Amino acid sequence: MKRKQPGRKAPSAHLEGLGSSLMHTVRVWQVAPVRTEWTAVLPVRAGREESARRLVTEALARNPDMGGGPPRNAVGLLEPGAGRRGMRFNPSERALWPPAALYLEFMPAGSDMVYAQYELAHHILERAAPLLVDASWYTILTQCEDILDRWEIAAGRLHYERHLTEEEQARAMLQQLEPSLRGHLG
Repeated sequence: MKRKQPGRKAPSAHLEGLGSSLMHTVRVWQVAPVRTEWTAVLPVRAGREESARRLVTEALARNPDMGGGPPRNAVGLLEPGAGRRGMRFNPSERALWPPAALYLEFMPAGSDMVYAQYELAHHILERAAPLLVDASWYTILTQCEDILDRWEIAAGRLHYERHLTEEEQARAMLQQLEPSLRGHLG
């Protein structure tokens, strides 16, 4: 497969080859409104919680994983005393987060090698964007780390940008795009 030169952008809707049945290592760095690694925590706007909960639950039910249950690595619900797989809801850590009764969690299974439901996550977040607080995060995909994606929720819309790099160059590009992550990409 011919790779594009470092820094070349792929079309923003380009998710080809990242369907629900492919194995990927997914590494996530969120930069706003919460600083996280391994997952992104997306606050739901006040009063929109039921709509967000229904949207995510229904989308996951329509797209079961290979075992018939909800997909492990797409978008999860994160709230006190409930939720799916993924981050444990830690009240002391939550004190640093923007207040919300419900958060959506992007890639809740973390960096494990899993069947990444990347297209499904994109679909859910595209529909949920009007319900969410503005946020931005980056992902690096595959074992050779040659795909860097920038995700952003802004003014109720999902913005997605893909950068294809040479093997092992995605972290270097991420440091160029987001200098605040230097020293945090280990």
